[in-house]
Amino acid sequence: MRSISGQYQNIPQNKIHAYLLEIGLAKPDPKKQKKRKRCRYERKHSLSLLHADFMENNGIHVIAFEDDASRKILSIGEFNNSTTDNALAVLKVAELEALEVNGLIQAINTDRGSQFYPNKKDKNGEADSVFRDYLESEGIRHIPSRRNNPQTNGKIERWFQEYLRHRHKFNSANEFKDWYNDRIHGSLELEWGETPNEAFIRKMRPESILGRFFKAFGW
Repeated sequence: MRSISGQYQNIPQNKIHAYLLEIGLAKPDPKKQKKRKRCRYERKHSLSLLHADFMENNGIHVIAFEDDASRKILSIGEFNNSTTDNALAVLKVAELEALEVNGLIQAINTDRGSQFYPNKKDKNGEADSVFRDYLESEGIRHIPSRRNNPQTNGKIERWFQEYLRHRHKFNSANEFKDWYNDRIHGSLELEWGETPNEAFIRKMRPESILGRFFKAFGW
């Protein structure tokens, strides 16, 4: 469009569309009125799904196992490298944490990193699947994220931001973990200031809660 000064000026298409709507020469498109948001998926019960991943920070390789339903960090480890053995060592701590509340881990979501997923095959054409074989032996379902879709494991990726922001304030990784699990979490029940530890117990399966009751009274 030419302006009064004789120079051409671009007019945004949304302004043109708004004007056409105003004079009745265009119709509203519901699909374009509001940007669609990704639906946040959350498990109902604690231990039904854990998220796990490695992150490298200044030469330290961090791995944690986070409960999807409650956001509780069941276990954390800091190593000089990210290996399957280190992942399994931290996972076994998470399993012990689950047993403390009379529960079992049902499934684990990871990316397709070599520590978790068999990407390469050996000379016999078989894929190395130590991590997945261990999960199968424990009756835990492995749910690898789709390729180029980091949102699937987004909860643990979001937690890594908290790690980078606060880890330096604590003497150990477990001290930081305990602090995180006892702080109010914005994705939980804000009405009473719920923490991941509290949500973890609240969202336990009924049979686990009953088992804890019997265990506490020695029945």
